[in-house]
Amino acid sequence: MSTLNSQRLNSFGTASIPRLVLQFSVPAIISMLVNALYNIVDRFFVGQGVGSLGIAGITLCFPICLFIMAMSMMIGVGGNTLFAIRLGQKKYIQASIILNNSFSLLILMAVCTFALGEIFMVPLLKLFGASEQTLPVASSYMRILLFGAVFQTIAPGMNHFIRSMGHPKTAMFREVIGAVSNIILDWLFIMKFHWGIEGAAWATISSQLIASALITQFFVKKDTPIKIRWRHMKLRLPYVRKIIILGIPPSLMQLCNSLMNAILAWSLTTYGNISLHDTGVLSGGDMAISAFGIVNSIASFILLPLLGFVHGTQPIIGYNYGARLNTRVKATLKFTFIYAFGFMIVAWALMMWQAEALVAPFAPNDLKLQETAAWAMRIFGAAFFMIPLGLVSGSFFQGTGKALRSMFLNACRQVILLIPFLLVLPRFLELKGVFMAQPIADVGAAFIGLAMLLHELKKLK
Repeated sequence: MSTLNSQRLNSFGTASIPRLVLQFSVPAIISMLVNALYNIVDRFFVGQGVGSLGIAGITLCFPICLFIMAMSMMIGVGGNTLFAIRLGQKKYIQASIILNNSFSLLILMAVCTFALGEIFMVPLLKLFGASEQTLPVASSYMRILLFGAVFQTIAPGMNHFIRSMGHPKTAMFREVIGAVSNIILDWLFIMKFHWGIEGAAWATISSQLIASALITQFFVKKDTPIKIRWRHMKLRLPYVRKIIILGIPPSLMQLCNSLMNAILAWSLTTYGNISLHDTGVLSGGDMAISAFGIVNSIASFILLPLLGFVHGTQPIIGYNYGARLNTRVKATLKFTFIYAFGFMIVAWALMMWQAEALVAPFAPNDLKLQETAAWAMRIFGAAFFMIPLGLVSGSFFQGTGKALRSMFLNACRQVILLIPFLLVLPRFLELKGVFMAQPIADVGAAFIGLAMLLHELKKLK
């Protein structure tokens, strides 16, 4: 373990904050963009090769996919938070146990998700609003993804630990290979082999298998200071408990996203059938779901890089908090806020001014769907520039081990504020109210997060 006392690791507490944040966040941003590519590339090629019915089918599966992502995030981020604090305290044996227990938990979560998904998949899809046209498409896609659930948990979950050991570029490289594989396989399976929606699913899990194999290989290399070891993989309840407690706040955002998307899918079906006219291919509800699928892909491509930037700062905050270097904790927060706001303002302006150009590639032969998706994007993303306030505040509490406060902030945007608005506004504004719920929740969560963070910083000496 002596190799951990290296200049690379000790730089968390000594190096320039701007350089250190960018060094660790840029690879994390690229990694998150890679994750966004899995969804956006699938929908792009499905829109080109299958059509709007395929986009609706994938969108209906999204709540289940988010649940799988949440399980990976709960273990990956929770374990990594504890792992980073133990590294800062130089407790390397405990760090090894935490890493290996996290690996075992990721596999266990994937097996449970596969079993439950096979049992409840069709009833859930019907509950989300699947019609007679979209149910066969959605179930074919989801069944294949469930088969590869273990690869969807290991790759993103274990990559957090590679970054915390001082190898952000290594983590990025392995995820980029997975994303490039996904693009190539999507093109091959959908456009050349004409496998349809099943081709998109096989491309996704095949690329995640490649990424998982490369990430696992890092932890068995001879020069890796903390490895995957059989003797440390046996689950130990005290560590499992701490990993899950610390992992619930960041995963709560994805779990709430899953719940929100389920309610949203039902609302889109219900109020889309009221507000939109049927076309030759899609009903009004299916049209609304397809439009949201396009908007959500673009929004994820914008939001996930921000998440990557913020998550990339967590090892720095965790190490310096564990080492009681509070001035560096505050400097890291300030730098994070400046860059997060700058990025989101540019992204928000692009969404508002170029909505038609952004949605067009997803529905090249359906002008009505393009028009609906552009209209929805301008409403849905109206307050995107406010998101960094709540997100960075929640990340600070996560990085410093204050799980309940982080959990509350993550719940504000997607549960405490959003779901009530999502249930109430459409009763008065129909489909427009469905899309308006998100920006209102974004504003509320931003001010709550800022108030909690300022209060906490006053106590941090």
